[in-house]
Amino acid sequence: MTDSPDSPLPFMNDAQRATARKIVLFTVFLDVLGIFILAPQLAVYAAQFGASPQFTGFLSSVYSMMGFLFTPFWGRLSDLKGRRPILLTSIFGTGAGYVLFALAGSLPLLFAARIIDGITGANISTAQAYLSDITPAEERSKIFAFFGVIFGVGVAIGPLIGSALTHLPGAWGGNLGLGMFSATLSFINWALALRFLPETLSPQIRAQNVKSGEGKRLALFNFSGFGRALKIPNLNRAIVIAFFTAAAFATIQGNYSLFILKNYTRPIVQAEIKANPQEAAKRALVLSRSETSSSPSALLTGKELSGQSAASGLEGDAAKPYPPSMGGDFNFHGAPAPEGLSWRHVEKLLVRPQSARLIGNVFGVIGILSLIIGGSMRFFSKRWSELSLVLTGTLVMSLGLILIAGFERMVPAMMWGQYLASSVLTIGSGLATPVLTSLVTQFSPEEQRGEVLGIYQSTQSLGRIVGPNLGGWLFQWVSSGAPFVAGGMIMLISFFMAFGLRGASKPAADAI
Repeated sequence: MTDSPDSPLPFMNDAQRATARKIVLFTVFLDVLGIFILAPQLAVYAAQFGASPQFTGFLSSVYSMMGFLFTPFWGRLSDLKGRRPILLTSIFGTGAGYVLFALAGSLPLLFAARIIDGITGANISTAQAYLSDITPAEERSKIFAFFGVIFGVGVAIGPLIGSALTHLPGAWGGNLGLGMFSATLSFINWALALRFLPETLSPQIRAQNVKSGEGKRLALFNFSGFGRALKIPNLNRAIVIAFFTAAAFATIQGNYSLFILKNYTRPIVQAEIKANPQEAAKRALVLSRSETSSSPSALLTGKELSGQSAASGLEGDAAKPYPPSMGGDFNFHGAPAPEGLSWRHVEKLLVRPQSARLIGNVFGVIGILSLIIGGSMRFFSKRWSELSLVLTGTLVMSLGLILIAGFERMVPAMMWGQYLASSVLTIGSGLATPVLTSLVTQFSPEEQRGEVLGIYQSTQSLGRIVGPNLGGWLFQWVSSGAPFVAGGMIMLISFFMAFGLRGASKPAADAI
């Protein structure tokens, strides 16, 4: 609840409102940026700590899972306690989650860091409510349009920043640098919000919300509303296609990083070791000594590691061999291992920076292409109907996912195939996703549109939870290419389902 929807709060002047908008939009941007700095690299660290692909898929979905559970909670709590304390809490909590990620030296800490970040990062509903409070009704659509731009920019530059940070020396080139960089941005954002972000809900409005019960209902999913939506012709089909699209695209979360690690990075590094073991050992020793002095343990205790852990530069779970589903352990009998290191440790030391850069570059291409496709949608929508865009997008997504697995078989160890396949996938997703959102609004009864859009967002979140977990299970128990073949089949089903959409044949420009 807010003051009059047609006029901003009277106690804030134009300059204060402009500053508040910038800080809130910056908060949303940091949420998106942090996700895409860390997410592509998350699976690399999980694999280094000995995680199976199935667990890595679950780990990759935890952030979305916490967002699904806590976004409504934070939004409703902000109606009762005010927007400012909720935003400050969530920003600070996100920074704390990044610090824990930076210092994580084991799987449990990595898991805890993602849970904390997911819970406190679920502030999108509060941010939207804050912007609604301080923005006149006629300007809100323009302000909320920035959300799409923010997401696109975060997707585009986040992986590239993550890849660049892997060039830092020692442990700073690992999760330490990624986490501390993201945490620094969050704490700067928190300080700005503490200084410049006023409360928008007066005590009277908060008291009225408490009295009326506003914000007290904490049901996590609107099952009755979902049932009603599935009874509406065309809307039910559009929602199911959107769920499939989100789940299929989400199969690349974690699983694609593992796919590149297993099928590209490890074979490349192993070939380098076998071709020139002395040079590989020399590089590994440099990395291990550099990491020893800047490891999380050294930073926390002020002491360097000793013994085998110090020599390897790897602590705790990180010394475990890769699981069989990731290619298993590595050993080399053609030359003696360098003093204090095993060939397993040499491989792990060389794999991490190489893998982080390859993965960051691939996801950077995906992000930049997403931004280009998003900016070109007006061009496409003037020439193609909505149905044509959905059909083309779902079919191209299916092709892209299948090509990810296919290129690994056809041209093994050649990364250009993955750049091409992931680009095809991104083009398909970029064409289909915005039109599906438009169709959901068109097929929704006017009096239920808000409820339906909430259901639609929830099904998207569920897709981002199901996709990584299904993909991780298939990766571990079937093959590394199985998640992408399965995703391609799901999108092929979506393609045929889209033929049943009615009223989606007019030019898409009318709705986008």
